[in-house]
Amino acid sequence: MSDTVDPPPRQARAVATRSAILAAAAEEFAARSYHEASLSRILERSNVTKGALYFHFVSKESIALAVVDEMEEICRGMVARCGELGLDPLRTAAQLAREMQDALEGPVLRAGQRLCAEGLAGPQRPGWPFSFWQDVFTELFGRAGTAGLLVPAVDPPSFARTVVDVSGGAFAASLATSELTDLAQRVCENWELLLGAAADPGWLKTWRSDGGMRTVLGPHLAPAGGWVPVR
Repeated sequence: MSDTVDPPPRQARAVATRSAILAAAAEEFAARSYHEASLSRILERSNVTKGALYFHFVSKESIALAVVDEMEEICRGMVARCGELGLDPLRTAAQLAREMQDALEGPVLRAGQRLCAEGLAGPQRPGWPFSFWQDVFTELFGRAGTAGLLVPAVDPPSFARTVVDVSGGAFAASLATSELTDLAQRVCENWELLLGAAADPGWLKTWRSDGGMRTVLGPHLAPAGGWVPVR
């Protein structure tokens, strides 16, 4: 028998209502800029009353900040989850790329990134999520360098900036040209090239013999898709 105590019905309804508003807002902000986004469309998408919306949020800006909060929680959860897998730092970085690619297929991260780019992350989060991921990858690549997994010429902070820049460009290009249907392929190709240039040859040989990014992304790239790992 479970020891979990269900919340009171009124509290459960409030949680469900807030979740519905945030889900609808993420869809709206992912599709349109903050200034083009409409509270009326958020209401329509969420199927809640105006009174219920203003019970939880005082303004469109407060809803936007809550969406960015959701994005931050997702990103930090990814880092924690991937860190518990027991992988070396480079494989952890590749796994995070897969996790991010998965999450970008949903609206919360797309909305959060757009809002941040428009300066709506709040004063305590300038440059989010780009600064966050740069810090995460700098730490991972620093550990990789210490462990001898990178070629000596690679500077971990510079490599981290390159990864963030390339990842942001891949997302923008995929969204514009294929509505993200080819994002998985772009992620695979970019990471194989980046790791091919930066990783120690011994690590790289094992990585490629294990299947490289194809094994990290798994079902996202079936053999019929036409993409072949770099050998």
